[in-house]
Amino acid sequence: MGMAASQARLLSITARLSNNELEQQSLAYSKQRLSDNSEQINDAYLDALSKTKYQILTGYNNSEATYADLTYNQLTGCNNVANGKQYLVKDNKGKVLVTSKVANAYEAGNGDFNIFLKTLGYTQSDIDVTKFDNSETAIHNAWDEYLASVGKSIDDYDSQHILGFDYTSFSNDILDGYVTYNTAYTTEVNGNTLNLYKDSNGYYKNRYVLQAFRQEDPATGDFVTVVGYQTEDQEGTENYHVVNDVTYNAETGKFIFQGEDDEKPVEYDALFANPTADGNAQISTDQRNYLTWQSGNVYIDEGGLSYNVTKQTKALNFEGTTQKQRELYDYAVAITEAYYNNSVSNTSNMLTYDAEIVNYYRNIFNEMSSCGYTTTPNETNLKETEWFVNQLKAGALTLSYYSTSDKAFVGTTLDSDESITEQEDSSAMAIAEQVYQSQMDKLESQDKQYDLQLNKLESEHNALQTEYDSVKSVISKNVEKSFNIFNA
Repeated sequence: MGMAASQARLLSITARLSNNELEQQSLAYSKQRLSDNSEQINDAYLDALSKTKYQILTGYNNSEATYADLTYNQLTGCNNVANGKQYLVKDNKGKVLVTSKVANAYEAGNGDFNIFLKTLGYTQSDIDVTKFDNSETAIHNAWDEYLASVGKSIDDYDSQHILGFDYTSFSNDILDGYVTYNTAYTTEVNGNTLNLYKDSNGYYKNRYVLQAFRQEDPATGDFVTVVGYQTEDQEGTENYHVVNDVTYNAETGKFIFQGEDDEKPVEYDALFANPTADGNAQISTDQRNYLTWQSGNVYIDEGGLSYNVTKQTKALNFEGTTQKQRELYDYAVAITEAYYNNSVSNTSNMLTYDAEIVNYYRNIFNEMSSCGYTTTPNETNLKETEWFVNQLKAGALTLSYYSTSDKAFVGTTLDSDESITEQEDSSAMAIAEQVYQSQMDKLESQDKQYDLQLNKLESEHNALQTEYDSVKSVISKNVEKSFNIFNA
């Protein structure tokens, strides 16, 4: 090999060795980056394994508790939570967070629970409207219970006996949509007008009934029994007029009257009085003056006097002050409406009765009435666990549940509520496991490729180095031989 050729070959080998070493160094850096990436992947995996999520108790599978991810819908939905609690969510201003469906029903009801329920497809009427006698008895009892709660009686409402209930819906009338009751009055031939009352025997005129009252004797402080009556203005109060010439026998439960012409006191089971201005009463055993029907609206009393009997329809409005009274009223309205609507149309009511759902919505309705309500513009959030939990942790939303002992909603929190638990997020862990394994497999594959390339470069480097040493040796010998020739 000539000197020049050997020099060129040596330079070529030197360049290839340099390039080989540069590639090996680059691959070594790449392997280092793989190692760094491996650590990052491992850290992310360990972080995912430590993640938890909030869940709510939904019931039991035999003895094993079952849970669902905590969302607004899951927590507050009727029948969604099987742990016996009804939960409510409020914003940080104390307003109840509800769905747009519930909000629209509340607006439609305008304070009327029955309309609120009807808008949602439910009713609190639990009577079988096809059984007329049972329905009418239930209606009578429901109104009796409500009227008693406001200090009135079904036998003497608003100073007039209720002759019958009805449910009317006059399109252009002030009674539109109200439960009504019928009263009656008579106009005597001579022009006098009297309220009428009715029992199983028919109409009668006289009103005042003697009763036994307990009152405190101001002189001794002892309670004594007196006999008296209440006027229309005194009905529903503790006021009454004392009848001086009648006493009450508590042992026999009878009234005792000593008349001017009586030789001995006379006992009566019940006495009806026409009171005089001085509080005394002219007593007879039966002061009811019954009317019998003659024709049309004309009735004749026992003395032969003629009366025109006129019925008057009045709205039965709510007169209570407590929530319990309102609930009694609403229930009476609901069964009255269901019965009369069915009687008129002869079709079944399409609304659904479910005691649990009615109670569920009643609690929400009452709380909305007391605290106001709000909605969220994006209702998909109500299905999201992360959004809901973040809102609770940030204090934007608060939790409460209905306490049957307190008869009210009481506050609770994510961490203190026994039905809410923080558990390992098995779904997130499974995803993390899959991602980790995929990324690590990819790194291992790249690492193997780098090792193969390094081995190839190493072999190539060794061969180049051997050739480099050989060419260098040839050049060295050629130089030495040339010097020997010229020296000779």
